[in-house]
Amino acid sequence: MESPDFIVPPPGLIPEATPTGEPDRTAREAPARALPAFPPPPGFRPSDERIEAPTRTPQPGAWRLRASGGLEVLLLRPVVLGRDPSPDAARPDAAPIPLADPARSVSKTHALVEVVDDRVVVTDLHSTNGTRVLSPDGEAGELDPGRPVEVPGGATLLLGEYAVRLDRAPLHTV
Repeated sequence: MESPDFIVPPPGLIPEATPTGEPDRTAREAPARALPAFPPPPGFRPSDERIEAPTRTPQPGAWRLRASGGLEVLLLRPVVLGRDPSPDAARPDAAPIPLADPARSVSKTHALVEVVDDRVVVTDLHSTNGTRVLSPDGEAGELDPGRPVEVPGGATLLLGEYAVRLDRAPLHTV
């Protein structure tokens, strides 16, 4: 038998036209096909030894900053927060994160936030209205300009009047 000059699709691949001329869009089950079986390679002997995938200790997640208006920043590298931030000269690798502050209490370049050994450290960059930390237990503290301070998870940073919450991002978002 001579083969045609075009590819012939297998039966059922292209829907048949209905009496109205529209294609038939009825879902049909595909015919079952057996998967190919391959013989084991020469010299293969099944082993009773099981190979386990290496396990990792689950990490609690990356640190993140969240603020009103839907702002969410994962702290995967240092960040500089402010109305129109410029990278800190001491940390040129820091990502500038602009904050929309209608009250204009946030300085142009306000604070540096970075993760050091899985702890969050905040440095006030000599801002006009200062940086305060409200710990989860309600204790408040003012940061000295230029001095890095470790901030606990669940704390709220007050950059002037602008509030930013620090917490862990769930693992599925990292």
